[in-house]
Amino acid sequence: MEVHHHSHHPKKWKEYITEFLMLFLAVTLGFFAENLREHYVEKEREEKFIQIVHEDLLNDINSLHKIDSLYIIRIAKEDSLINILSNPDFNKTNDLYYLARVNSVRNFFHHSTNGFQQLKNAGGLRLIEDIDIIKRIQAYENSVDEIDELQKLTEDLLMNYREKMATMFRGDIFKQMYTNPKGVQSDKFSRPTTNPNLMSTNKADINELLIKALYVHNNTINILEKSRKINIEAIDLDKVLIKQYHINK
Repeated sequence: MEVHHHSHHPKKWKEYITEFLMLFLAVTLGFFAENLREHYVEKEREEKFIQIVHEDLLNDINSLHKIDSLYIIRIAKEDSLINILSNPDFNKTNDLYYLARVNSVRNFFHHSTNGFQQLKNAGGLRLIEDIDIIKRIQAYENSVDEIDELQKLTEDLLMNYREKMATMFRGDIFKQMYTNPKGVQSDKFSRPTTNPNLMSTNKADINELLIKALYVHNNTINILEKSRKINIEAIDLDKVLIKQYHINK
């Protein structure tokens, strides 16, 4: 039986070029499509991170407003204590007991870190294309670090202050004054209705407590000034994020 073989005509060079161009176009379009998909996914991630940072900033602004109010009251009470210690009247000690005790309590600003931490952990800063926004976020976090350092210093200063209080004030009186554990600062304590005696009226002890109270007072003023600066930075940064990312207020 005779077998007929089909003859194959060689392709023309134009056909090879056409096939090459079609293959090249398909690969190129696939590459661009994948890049567009990745860009879309990263843009979506960026916007989610920024939304959480926006929420962090709103929490910080709210916390900083509260700190401002508390520290204005605190500074006034510290001033009063310093004035009494500078010229003490040991026959009228109820104010001294009250002010010494309320000024030993601290009120700190706690930075909301959900969005900021996610940006760091997930390498989110690289997703942000606007260099100015990256710089603003980093500057804000640097300012928060600065107030954290001042607050850590407060812990040390108050520890020294409290240790000196223990040598001068009666613990049973402080226990009687602690009437509202859920209150804030001065709201936790009641002023003594009598004038309890001090454990020591020695001038050197009074002077040492005065100096320690002054250190605490100066640091309180620094924290208030820093918190106001951070509050302005938080408001400004949030305005930029709202405008850049069209965040709904």
